[in-house]
Amino acid sequence: MNYLPKLSALTDAEIADAAHAAGEPAWLIERRVDAWRAFAESVPPFWKRTNLAGFSADELSPPLGPGATAVQWDASLAAQGVIFTTLAAALRDHPALVQQYLGSAVAPLEHKFRALHTALWQDGVFLYVPRGAQIEAPLHAVLTLGEGQATFPHNLIIVEAGARLTFIEEFSSPDAGAPALASPVTELFVGDDASVRFVTVQTWGKGVYHIGAQRARVGNNASLEWVAVNLGGQVQHVEAETSLEGNGANVQWGAATLCDGSQNLLTAPWLRHAGVNTEGHMDFKTVVKDTGYAVFDGMIKIEKNSRGTISRLEEHALHLSPQARNDSIPGLMIDTNDVQRAGHASTSGQIDDEMLFYMQSRGIGRAEAVHMIVTGFFEPVLDRIPLDELRERAAAIIEAKI
Repeated sequence: MNYLPKLSALTDAEIADAAHAAGEPAWLIERRVDAWRAFAESVPPFWKRTNLAGFSADELSPPLGPGATAVQWDASLAAQGVIFTTLAAALRDHPALVQQYLGSAVAPLEHKFRALHTALWQDGVFLYVPRGAQIEAPLHAVLTLGEGQATFPHNLIIVEAGARLTFIEEFSSPDAGAPALASPVTELFVGDDASVRFVTVQTWGKGVYHIGAQRARVGNNASLEWVAVNLGGQVQHVEAETSLEGNGANVQWGAATLCDGSQNLLTAPWLRHAGVNTEGHMDFKTVVKDTGYAVFDGMIKIEKNSRGTISRLEEHALHLSPQARNDSIPGLMIDTNDVQRAGHASTSGQIDDEMLFYMQSRGIGRAEAVHMIVTGFFEPVLDRIPLDELRERAAAIIEAKI
């Protein structure tokens, strides 16, 4: 794979030249150049609970061209009008669709790292599912780092009215010899009356800094099931949002995070209610051990024009060692008086001694008892991964960490 110059030496002219050479349209080249200038002129965001002290992007060399994206699907679905390909290929073959949706869910210049992504994305997938299509088998995208120091995948998922499918994005790599950057963005558009299961599994190797964003925009009477599993990397900072924009839209959002060693894994999920009679439930589960530090910074936001909202946010954490830490920060912001039901809850603590005593009194060793409790704790989330191989791989990583 070829690479651009290190970020400390890269210029907007070199970015524009590379985009021209790849045959990219003028609107995208202009967007890349503007984003690079925003990146160069801005300071890093201050994230109180994300430790970037050991990381500098200056010496990273971004890839020149795509090469770390794989799509796995039944290609016969193309006969129904389904498009599943790399975003780079879609830019060439379906430019109008890409231009219409790219950057319209996740703000391209929100902060320095987002601007860097906007300037340099190469990898990622494009998925278009036409009106009424009913897709049974999961569509699976695998995003890797390979031998590179950085990756900037962008996934653009467009599901039209009445369609149904499962989309899985998997981030995976071996351990990095030096600090590496993964800066993914996923934009998901769920049309009216559509039903989507969105599964995201992060199993980066050691040394990877995962700084990403995900946002789903959900239409009238549409349903989203969002499943997230966060296991790898050195540092994770993910800004995620479900925006229930249509009337009757709903989401079921569950996640599992296991943080060990010296990992620092943060997820900042927002559940935004904008439509009428929307419903959302968030259930996040976290386990920390060794000196690992996990953060759940979640928020329910009910907009002033919404009515009849039902919303619930919960995060529950288990501590397997006294040095481990979990910060749970659930919140509610309500700008309307017409709420049917809304609330949040958080629990954090060690495994119940009485539970351990009960299991040991029946001949189960302490280590095995802890293993059984943790795997049972995560089971409701893992059971929602529809690919057996991926679910078993995630379970094996969890078992090894325990």
